[in-house]
Amino acid sequence: MSQHIIDLFNITKSYGDTEVIKDLSLYIRQNEFLTLLGPSGCGKTTTLRIISGFEKPDSGRVFFNGEDITDLPPHKRKVNTVFQKYSLFPHMNIYENIAFGLKIKKLPEAEIKKKVKAALELVELSGFERRKPDSLSGGQQQRIAIARAIVNEPEVLLLDEPLGALDLKLRKEMQVELKALQKKTGITFVYVTHDQEEALTMSDTIVVMNQGVIQQIGVPTDIYNEPVNAFVARFIGDSNILSGVMLKDYLCEFAGRKFECADKGFEKDEDVDVVIRPEDINIVRPEDGMLRGTVISTLFKGVHYEMIVEAADGFKWKIHSTQMTEPGTEIGMNVKPFDIQIMKIPYNILTGWVLEDNMVDIGPVNVKYRPENANSDSFEYEETVNVYILPQDIDILKDKPEEEPDDGDNIISGEVETFRYKGDDYEITVKCKDLSLLVHTYDKVKIGQTVYLHIPEESIRIRKREEVVEIDDQGN
Repeated sequence: MSQHIIDLFNITKSYGDTEVIKDLSLYIRQNEFLTLLGPSGCGKTTTLRIISGFEKPDSGRVFFNGEDITDLPPHKRKVNTVFQKYSLFPHMNIYENIAFGLKIKKLPEAEIKKKVKAALELVELSGFERRKPDSLSGGQQQRIAIARAIVNEPEVLLLDEPLGALDLKLRKEMQVELKALQKKTGITFVYVTHDQEEALTMSDTIVVMNQGVIQQIGVPTDIYNEPVNAFVARFIGDSNILSGVMLKDYLCEFAGRKFECADKGFEKDEDVDVVIRPEDINIVRPEDGMLRGTVISTLFKGVHYEMIVEAADGFKWKIHSTQMTEPGTEIGMNVKPFDIQIMKIPYNILTGWVLEDNMVDIGPVNVKYRPENANSDSFEYEETVNVYILPQDIDILKDKPEEEPDDGDNIISGEVETFRYKGDDYEITVKCKDLSLLVHTYDKVKIGQTVYLHIPEESIRIRKREEVVEIDDQGN
């Protein structure tokens, strides 16, 4: 296995009252193309800026080849950054743009010319030395920005959504070129994007992030075929996601019937998320199907048809098939055990501050927890901790409380932001001031509706933040 070139240990970072990275630990190997993937605001760009030195973590350490560089300024780190907006100097020609960093280092002119020539050849723009940036296309400007970064021979190249400003066709072409360039140079690439296809196309390793927390790390095929939770499954490609129950090893229940599956290791009758990709559903005659439904829409997507099929329970299945089926047709649906992905329901992971009397401050409200659900009995006052709450453990109150809830009542109000039917229950997101909570409920609510949530104290788990782990001399 390749040696680690970058190690992040227990990194946290806040802007004001918002913690954008929560106790993050990650290693990056030499010569690796690693992509940080996630929605806007998930912390991926902040992570990149901490590696580059443009941001300093509130806690945690950054190591480069085994050396602690947490306090090292950006210009002393062996990394370069390529930004989405290129940041080329418009008054300089291409040669001057690429040579800028080398001249700062006071290299001999002959050596600068040699390095600039080699960099232009690498990005296949030889002969562009005397042109100005505004005479180039977007794709050419991006290549010049990359040439300017790699001419300094960094050990790590950081790329912050560098293809975001390009049109679709050019972006796809640049994806192939970037991957080829990384292989040719042997430089470690750390790439930030919210584009799933981009990540799957280029990466050796994908790190999926959400709300400052790493959800899954893996090679592209594992991220797509074996998502660890519903967020990853939903973010990477299309998925049918339902609520289910794991009855025992290799047997689950969802959509009103029992199915054989290929998963084990769950508690008996544990609530789970069930994920089935649209391309893994086979259309059969209604009488031959494990499930039945009626096609309500059919859309041609070039290589397949995308159909929405409504089952008797109201759940709308998405199916991809080369077989076109007219809307209004009743069909049967079959799925193989191997194609039924069973996954644990992810916790809400919150930042909290321990108070007296088994109370923890989670921002909008102070809630009470049970000491047996904490992994320590020696918290310091206002010590920062991670707070874990399962979505199915949060109750929606039927009526608004008669009196304003007090600290310790474990009641919090918020506005419904998202609403999704999962075949047996509903999955909603509730915005409670600066806090977003994922909730599973049998109650139907509306987007924009104000709801009151009760978090039972026995359902709150408190975990100490991990101590920074020292690495050995080999950087492991």
